[in-house]
Amino acid sequence: MNEVDLNSLLKRAALTTQKAPLLTRESALTEKLRNDDGRARRWRFFVRLLLIGSLVSGVATAGAVCWTLASQDKTHTTPPTMRLFREPLSK
Repeated sequence: MNEVDLNSLLKRAALTTQKAPLLTRESALTEKLRNDDGRARRWRFFVRLLLIGSLVSGVATAGAVCWTLASQDKTHTTPPTMRLFREPLSK
């Protein structure tokens, strides 16, 4: 047996011994992921809840700020005087 034969024999031995545990680990992992998607669903629900909560609080804050600023604004409480309706000045 020469060095090339020994290397090929060792490579084949390494590949055959690694395939079986990898396949069982991979199949066990995929089986676990298929059956245990509850954690992912809870995570997605939590993220959606955070996004919806931040959206609602942002809209509510913007509404409160706009309402406060609009209620303090006195620009449009009295109409501006127009030249047309002013009394004519004495000539």
